[in-house]
Order: sequence, then structure tokens, then C-alpha cells
Amino acid sequence: MGRKYALVSIVFRGKQVDGVKAFIDTGADFTVISTRIAKKLGIKDLGISLTWRASDGDDRKSPLVEIHMKMEGDNEFFLLEDVLVDDSPLDPENKEQVILGLDYLQKSKKTLVFDD
Repeated sequence: MGRKYALVSIVFRGKQVDGVKAFIDTGADFTVISTRIAKKLGIKDLGISLTWRASDGDDRKSPLVEIHMKMEGDNEFFLLEDVLVDDSPLDPENKEQVILGLDYLQKSKKTLVFDD
């Protein structure tokens, strides 16, 4: 079936980055942004982190931030309170900068349609 991607816009404290490649991951509980995108948005270590278990079974500790995000074609931004800043789950070969987790998909009430 292959991986599915979307372009997203992300806002943090008045700074916005558009056209960011995001992998749609229905198996991810949280949305993840890359450290590169975090730097563009001016996100620094806010002293809040979360320990989480990756799909490979490893426990990781990552900074946690609150951002607003919208998918290309959407009319509104959605607040995501618990977004991880971590490069490890991203696939650099596919130039992913974001993993869209279930938190975003549920808040934005996305319907997924899979074609063969």
C-alpha cells in the first residue's frame, strides 16, 4: 500500500512554517516534529518532556511542546497540546519532517480512504 503523506502548516507563538512534509501514521499516538522544524519555529527546550515507547520497543525521552497545525486544504488550525520534538522516528530518506499521529487525525476529524 505504501506510505501516505500530507503537507502541513505549523504555528508556534506567532511563527509559522508552511509546506512541511508529514507522514500520516495511524499507529502513532502522538504527533512528532523534527528538531529542524522546531528550530525554524523558535522552539527551545521548554523543560517539559515525555518518556515514550517507540515501535521498535525502545524507550525514549523527548521534549514536549504545544503547537497549532493544519493540513493543506483545511480551513482551520487545530491545537495539539502534546507534540514530541524528536528526529529518531522520522525517515530522512523520504524527507519527513512530521509524523501526524492519531491526536491530530482525531482532532481534525479526518476520514481515511484507502485506494488499491
